[in-house]
Amino acid sequence: MQSTTNYLWLISDLLGQGATANVYRGRHKKTGDLYAVKVFNNLSFLRPLDVQMREFEVLKKLNHKNIVKLFAVEEETNARHKVLVMEYCPCGSLYTEMEGVMKELAENNHFLERSASPCVTGSVWVRTGSGPDL
Repeated sequence: MQSTTNYLWLISDLLGQGATANVYRGRHKKTGDLYAVKVFNNLSFLRPLDVQMREFEVLKKLNHKNIVKLFAVEEETNARHKVLVMEYCPCGSLYTEMEGVMKELAENNHFLERSASPCVTGSVWVRTGSGPDL
């Protein structure tokens, strides 16, 4: 189990991972509320700390329904790595959501192509068929 002053998480509760950090499902120690805890790895240290801290401060100020809320910036108890405590999104990542939507759109498009093909062919035939000019 990993922790900060106010939050804790299990390494086995991995929600996602990127080049510079892993995101875990975590809980507030006192309330038990769920949060996403982003723990930065050694690769993230290539950027100066003051630059990172400025970015964190900007993220804290963002407040929009379509942006995941940043609640706190803390340090991991043992490794002393920076940790972002963010809003937990139970439906998963935007990528996962969009992947499902895109698959559904592709399936619907394929259905429309098959269904509409005779209609389109028929309308072309009517327009190019012999008969009186309109």
